[in-house]
Amino acid sequence: MTPDSPLIRQATTLMEQREKEPQHVRHVTRWSVFLFEKLTPLHQLSRDQLELLVAGALLHDIGWQTATEERPHHKESARMIREHPWKNITRSKTEFVALLARYHRKSTPSPTHRRYQNLPKTQKTHLQLLAGILRVADAIDRSHRQSLHPAELELRPGVCLIQAKGQDTGEAQFGLERKGELFQQAFGHQPFLKPTP
Repeated sequence: MTPDSPLIRQATTLMEQREKEPQHVRHVTRWSVFLFEKLTPLHQLSRDQLELLVAGALLHDIGWQTATEERPHHKESARMIREHPWKNITRSKTEFVALLARYHRKSTPSPTHRRYQNLPKTQKTHLQLLAGILRVADAIDRSHRQSLHPAELELRPGVCLIQAKGQDTGEAQFGLERKGELFQQAFGHQPFLKPTP
């Protein structure tokens, strides 16, 4: 179940104002929560981190509105999150959510990235885990058709088997192949999708 908090309520409002495809980001958010909860034995993160993940999932695509070839949407999403006039939300929380949006696609967190480098060590670990989850959740709805729904998750040695109800046209599998690397690095398990009718 998606948690509720001032951050999530404000993120939802911002998403509804800026997002072109709210159905997609809500679906990615549901998948993110599912994966977070099923993977708790591995990551052992708290509900506070789930709150950050939900905010990042809700806002990961808002940058499409102003994206250009030089400034792709994941970087624009991060910028918009940083510049938003949040009420009673700490700067460190908004920066973390901005970095989640930044790392939902393309390059993964790197020591050469100044904002990532400035994080405390524990937050770097949390960011890798949560961004890994967000990338997988986004990959599962690569088609933007919300055709796959969470069913079950099975951990095997080195493998995370994600069972989903619905039909995959191959786009989700392709997305996982492209975006599953950070998840594998963070969790030590390669994500695989198993659609079930």
